[in-house]
Amino acid sequence: MINKGLFTSDKDDWQTPLDLFELLNDYYNFDCDVCADDNNALCENYFTKENSCLTADWYGMNFMNPPYGRDIIKFVSKAHHQYDMLGNVTIGLLPARTDTKWFHNYIYDQAEIIFIKGRLKFRGGKLLQPAPFPSMIVGWGVNLILFQKVKKLINKE
Repeated sequence: MINKGLFTSDKDDWQTPLDLFELLNDYYNFDCDVCADDNNALCENYFTKENSCLTADWYGMNFMNPPYGRDIIKFVSKAHHQYDMLGNVTIGLLPARTDTKWFHNYIYDQAEIIFIKGRLKFRGGKLLQPAPFPSMIVGWGVNLILFQKVKKLINKE
C-alpha cells in the first residue's frame, strides 16, 4: 500500500530557506518577492494575499515561492505569462511535480529547471525537518550560463 503522506502535505505555505534565497539573490538581485506576507517577505518590494500578484503586472527580477496547494497553477501560469508577454524574469521555488499539467504547460520546454538534490528544510516549522516532497528552481527568462552556475552551487556538483 502506498503511503499518501510521502506525496502530500497538510501545509501549502513553505517559507523559503534563507541560505537558498541568499544564494539566488546574490546572482539575481531580486526586485520583488511576488508571494509573501508582511512577516516573511524576502525583498523590499513584495505582493501579499491582499495585494495579490495574480491581479497585477510584475516588474524587474522576481522571486516566487507560491502556496503549494491546488492554486499553484495560477502562480506558475502567471510567471510564465509575465515572461512571455512582458519579458519579466522570474525565479520560482516549486515542488518538483513533473506529473502535473502546470509543469508540462508552463515549465517543461518553456523555462530552465534545477532539480534540487535531497529534500529542502523550509523555515517556519516547529522542527527543521526535510519537506515531504522534492523541490526545483524554475527560471523563466533567465540567462542560461548564469543559471548553470547557480545549479552547480545549489547541488554542489
